[in-house]
Amino acid sequence: MRTWTAIIALSVVFVFAMEFRPADHFMTSYLTSHEIQITDIQVTDELMRFKDLFNILTVTVIMMITDYLLYKPVIFFNIFCGILVYSNLVMLPHFIQSKVAELCVAFFKSYEVVYFSYLFARVQDKRYYQATSGLARTAMLMGKCCSLVFAQTLVVIYGNDYVKQLPCYTLGSVVFAFVWASFLPSVRRKSYNNDDTMAEFMLDNKKESLNLKNKPLQSQTSAAEPMLKRMWRDFNESYKNLIVLKWSIWYCLALVGFMMINVACVTHKLGGNEQADGIVESLTLFIGAISSYKIGVKRVNWELNGNAFIGSGSLILGVCVISCYFHQNMLSIQLSYILFGALIQAMFVTALSEIGKQLKNNCYALVLGFNAIISLVLLLCYKELFIRGNLLKIDIPEQVLFYGCLYILLGIIYLIPPAISFNRRLNNRCPVYDITE
Repeated sequence: MRTWTAIIALSVVFVFAMEFRPADHFMTSYLTSHEIQITDIQVTDELMRFKDLFNILTVTVIMMITDYLLYKPVIFFNIFCGILVYSNLVMLPHFIQSKVAELCVAFFKSYEVVYFSYLFARVQDKRYYQATSGLARTAMLMGKCCSLVFAQTLVVIYGNDYVKQLPCYTLGSVVFAFVWASFLPSVRRKSYNNDDTMAEFMLDNKKESLNLKNKPLQSQTSAAEPMLKRMWRDFNESYKNLIVLKWSIWYCLALVGFMMINVACVTHKLGGNEQADGIVESLTLFIGAISSYKIGVKRVNWELNGNAFIGSGSLILGVCVISCYFHQNMLSIQLSYILFGALIQAMFVTALSEIGKQLKNNCYALVLGFNAIISLVLLLCYKELFIRGNLLKIDIPEQVLFYGCLYILLGIIYLIPPAISFNRRLNNRCPVYDITE
């Protein structure tokens, strides 16, 4: 228990610093300022295309290497990329530099997969996974909330010109996270659970070493083959687990909608105010942090109640999003958005912890990374087909309606098994009378 407490205490400080990035909330304003002179079209079109492609590329790389490098070296690499990104912003980059920097941005922001994989691997007792996931996400959301409030306060006090100072604060926070990461306890091979997988892993390594000694001219491809075989075996076994598959499907689809829905999107038809949107976003992050903490410390038998939770939660998410489409009152839209943000964060906590509980110790990043890749690919396809107009261009209000229908469809699908089970239990409880003449 003391070890778990120490790991969590160090981890929440680290992730708070990683998410305290004031510049991110005014990035478009900063890039289009007269000092940098990048146009709005370049930011929203060209840079976003690079961002979408680089996100898929970097998460693929992270997925492949993280479990075998034991997490912490990859965390340092992620933070180093972040230092390069914000150092570049402080030096007022031109458009070409910004394009190149998007690769570092993608590596930096892929740290979330590495971070949760590290926590699950380091916290060996699966009983603590839900609390670990809840506290980690709480710290992440509080970091985002505090950075947003901090950035808005400075801009309100000193004016919009102060936006150019925000990368300096962000750079300082990322540097602090880099230093603090050195205090995070490392994940060592011996810290894994003593199961057959680890024994097999060590045996494969010994065999591989002997083969390399006996065949010095053997190609690097054949030497890497056992690792790829183990990766495929872990991948195959993980997704054969119906619990992993169930939560992963929901997580991938729900994450697509979450990445596209923001307060500016739902208030677009009524002409949202930037400062009001910032306040609503801050409240959403804060309440989402509370809900993440509450769900993290709550003991629930998710194997029994998981489908009902996903189904009912998805229905509520869908109702919240669709109400944003039909409501004509700004306050109603904002309250619906806050409820959406708070609930989906709690559901993400449960999804990650339930997936982590079912995985072997050497494939956390493999599965979490693959789920992230699926979400990013679906997001890219959606943008290319419906937003950038290659198939059918959909306006922002119609996009909101589409996401709401997606969540409702998910809710209906996941409520079918609990409904069938409930009906069976109801029928079994009905008394049967033997009528004889």
